[in-house]
Amino acid sequence: MSPLVSIITVCYNSQKHIEQTIQSVVNQTYAPIEYILVDGKSTDQTVPIIERYARQFPDRIRYISEPDSGIYNAMNKGVRLATGELIGIINSDDWYEPKAVERVVTAYRQFGPAVYHGIQRTWLDEQEAFLIQTHASQLPKGNIEHPTCFVPASFYQTYGLFTEQYRYVSDYELMLRLTKNQVPFISLDAILSNFRMGGASHKAEAVWENLHLWYDKGMLTKSQYQTWLLANKLKIYAKRLLGIR
Repeated sequence: MSPLVSIITVCYNSQKHIEQTIQSVVNQTYAPIEYILVDGKSTDQTVPIIERYARQFPDRIRYISEPDSGIYNAMNKGVRLATGELIGIINSDDWYEPKAVERVVTAYRQFGPAVYHGIQRTWLDEQEAFLIQTHASQLPKGNIEHPTCFVPASFYQTYGLFTEQYRYVSDYELMLRLTKNQVPFISLDAILSNFRMGGASHKAEAVWENLHLWYDKGMLTKSQYQTWLLANKLKIYAKRLLGIR
């Protein structure tokens, strides 16, 4: 029997790219998909776009539109609504390759419960910039490409949802938590997702929060944390003074 896969997209005022994201899900070559969109009460045309696709695919698309307390609160809402064996999360600026889910399910049938991830095509100013794939062995240095990740629902049930104490790095914290619990990670040699650079994860505050996460996890001493944080802030301030972005 083909496993049901839940795809989650969280969005807020995402009218510019949300249609591309939705189309990448409904046009997957793998059929047993439920698509859950969690909107943060958008004030632009995001919800009408979602509603149009929900009418077109009533058996595949569900959505809610209500205020949330942040992106990870919205993601947790989506995970709680999901009924699939595997859960993928694709943000409203990003999109899947057509065979992404099919490739993941093929591996899942072979290897069983694991975090599946693959190659990400990264875009800058609407041009392809580079391909990237980070191996799970490198998680102490940085996160794997979360838009490519598919996680068994049972892992969320056993090890917990996204912590909501962070604004930018809770997806990374979850991957570190799963690693600590010796969950298997399986990388696929295939492009699974497309990612637009320039989102929240590239803000200076996200970098500082990443350092704080490392400190919280015991991966940095207090002295290292304070030194790295100060150095990064000085670098940011120097660039601003010089007018460098």
